[in-house]
Amino acid sequence: MPANRILAAVAPLLFAAAGAHAEVHVVPQHSGVDVRLRGISAVDAETAWASGRDGTVLRTRDGGRSWERIVVPGAESLDFRDVEAFDGVTAVLLAIGPGEASRVYRTDDGGKSWQLVLQNHDPRGFFDCMAFDGQRGWLLGDPVDGQFQVFASANGGRDWTPADGPAAVEGEAAFAASGTCIARAGTALAVATGGTQSRIHIRNDSDGRWISVHNGLDAGAESKGGFSVAPLAGDFVVVGGDFLAEDVPAESLGFEYSQVTGVSGSPWAPTPGYRSGVACTDEATTCIAVGPTGVDAWDGTGWVSVSTTGYDAIDLAGSIGWTSGDKGRIARIEIGD
Repeated sequence: MPANRILAAVAPLLFAAAGAHAEVHVVPQHSGVDVRLRGISAVDAETAWASGRDGTVLRTRDGGRSWERIVVPGAESLDFRDVEAFDGVTAVLLAIGPGEASRVYRTDDGGKSWQLVLQNHDPRGFFDCMAFDGQRGWLLGDPVDGQFQVFASANGGRDWTPADGPAAVEGEAAFAASGTCIARAGTALAVATGGTQSRIHIRNDSDGRWISVHNGLDAGAESKGGFSVAPLAGDFVVVGGDFLAEDVPAESLGFEYSQVTGVSGSPWAPTPGYRSGVACTDEATTCIAVGPTGVDAWDGTGWVSVSTTGYDAIDLAGSIGWTSGDKGRIARIEIGD
């Protein structure tokens, strides 16, 4: 049995063991802004970046006790749906929108200066999300001519080149709800989609081909599908739902990839409502999902509510992380025994 399939088999046991003892605390903080923040990146226990509407970029270097607003010149009207930070001074921002509103900026001096490193010039294009594994990065955009746009970087987001993306069916798209519709685990890249069909697309570095399967989440409308995918001990977990029905429980699933058998999914218990973001600890002992109606932690058999305050995005760095949402909401996530 391949290693990743073994990990997928034991992950529920790990969660069950941890669920009896692990406590998840959601500690609200003051961001100093009132716009919707759909981008969040946790670097370590002291450092995190957040991003959102009206060109908003925030950074903390003291564990969230204070948040500094950073200006990106000329980007005041943009909606930064994703931020991926490497440290306290280096970060990559993704702005969404049709045509040239979709852009990527990068700073390596803490936001004193920004470089426009990628811009969409196709009026049909629309950037959605990014993921990094060290210096390697990937960006996902909605389909153009029946194929999802994918760009790749080998140098921390300084330069981007087009890459092969998975084929899309008519009406299928990704969601720029939290910057987490693409994820990297081991040597595999995963994309979660929705719309007319709700699927997960996985590509392994070894053969470079995309394998696409239905992800089990409800589909059939522009508001439905898989919104967020996160690495889970070498495999992936997907959450989502219908953003027009925030209180309706939504399926969640774990997926594993094997070059021999392809992609297979295992249903998890439904989340209490639509969830736009999910993140798991590196040790795969805790997964946390967030959405407009609350925050939930996976205990091995189901999702346990840890907060009824709504958030859009989440990111973890070990046992510490942050979640962000509407009206400038930011909270520190603390996971302990």
